[in-house]
Amino acid sequence: MQKIANPEYIIFLPPGELVDIMTRIGCTGKILPIMLAAILVSGLLSPIASITTAQIQRDINLTIMLEKVRSAVVLIVTIVKAAIIWEDFIPQLREVGLDPVVEVSATGFGSGFFVSSDGYIITNGHVINDFQSELDKVRPLLLNFIEKYLEARIKRTGQQPSQEEVRQLFMDIIRAYLTNKLKIQDYTVDVRVGAGRVVSGFANIGKFYTARIAYSSPFEKEDLALLKIEIKNAPSIRVAQENIARVGERVWALGYPGVVTFHQLLSEETLLEPTITEGTVSGYRTKTAGVSVLQSDVTVTHGNSGGPVVNSNGIVVAVTSFGSADPSESGREVPGFNFFVPASYVYDIIRRFSVNNVESETIKFYEEGLRLFYQKQYRAAIERFQIVKNLYPGFPFIDDYITDAQKAILRGEEAPQFPIDTTMIAIIAVGAAAGGGAGYMFLRRRKEVVGRTKEQQGQWQYGQQWGYQQPQQPQQQPSPAQTPWQSPGPQQPPRLPPGYKFCINCGKIIPEDSAKCPYCNADQQ
Repeated sequence: MQKIANPEYIIFLPPGELVDIMTRIGCTGKILPIMLAAILVSGLLSPIASITTAQIQRDINLTIMLEKVRSAVVLIVTIVKAAIIWEDFIPQLREVGLDPVVEVSATGFGSGFFVSSDGYIITNGHVINDFQSELDKVRPLLLNFIEKYLEARIKRTGQQPSQEEVRQLFMDIIRAYLTNKLKIQDYTVDVRVGAGRVVSGFANIGKFYTARIAYSSPFEKEDLALLKIEIKNAPSIRVAQENIARVGERVWALGYPGVVTFHQLLSEETLLEPTITEGTVSGYRTKTAGVSVLQSDVTVTHGNSGGPVVNSNGIVVAVTSFGSADPSESGREVPGFNFFVPASYVYDIIRRFSVNNVESETIKFYEEGLRLFYQKQYRAAIERFQIVKNLYPGFPFIDDYITDAQKAILRGEEAPQFPIDTTMIAIIAVGAAAGGGAGYMFLRRRKEVVGRTKEQQGQWQYGQQWGYQQPQQPQQQPSPAQTPWQSPGPQQPPRLPPGYKFCINCGKIIPEDSAKCPYCNADQQ
């Protein structure tokens, strides 16, 4: 059925009758096929346009979701130190010039993410060197002992040890530890967190935050740790309270895989940015300790440990834990068979320690800025991004977006305040062409019947001829709120986050308790 609409009501007519009406009022020749084609094209364009627009919007929403989560991911560096005393091996140490007490250390790294704006972070237990097996805890230190000894021996003798010698030395040191002949003293674990723009290279580890271990469970069990750093307005993301990930659902894993972090062909400026990979949930399994794990083919590797796995809504549904190795002697990593700590275990820790797990204000303002950015409302986007910088100066990636927005403004690419979809413009243009043709033929026909008698003219009145009398409506003046083309009022300023105010001099957003503006140094009294 074809619709004919006017401001008062809609009349439904079959297509054949519609053609008959148009013929009677003079829409013949070239105008009739043009009008029919216009109606057909507008009808076809509408669903195609809606599909295209919906797909673009879905892609933008996915980008915004991943950008939000990416900003909450942090790099975690763990430094384990101790002193090793192996009395039976002291003669060999002296031969190569080493002291009887050997200072050893091992550095590992992994991923984590903010779960509160005041600095609580979730990662793996094994990322901070928590293992149920004491041997696994000290294994990196024993390896460092061997490395130091062999380096000193090569330097003293100039001879490279054979693989068999290295293997035998490793077996000897393990045996000495298990029989308590080798002592480990002053064991310490130092955990550092690289968050925001300070994550620019291991050379800047002094700028990393020192983390306190609030809770940890070993790798063999839940494999989770809760860290705390002193920070304000961190970009935190939400964790699902239950295991909501379904079989077949798409998920995304974020973190710092070592294959990227230490890639020799990549610049240091981009090495330490979170990597995003996508996969599908395979199901849930159980570890030998009785703990549930989620299985997925999402690609992760060493360094991803402790990073978040999120669903399409940006909610954390799991935490990366471990992968699979070839059961043969090669021990090579087998991709596509990876395991993750389900969200229910994570949320249980959050609840037990009364962590306020909400999406932070910085994330909310960041999302507002991103949406404005992708709508090409660049000036408004910069305002939101500047709020984020004021709240959290080290917010990652924010400077890049501000720079891109400023460049787009200079290129004249900013959209009008009320942008119109280009597809809708095409549909409106087609409709206008059809309406213009009909209007032209109506006026032409009107001139032809001016000389007719009143009775003849009455025969051509639309309501009498076709039996539809248009009801008489009293004329009403539109209210000011309904006046067409009314110019919009002034744009509302961005809302202030709690605990902040505008500077009375330069207008920038500053902390509420500031006596002086940190930007223009103006007194705020």
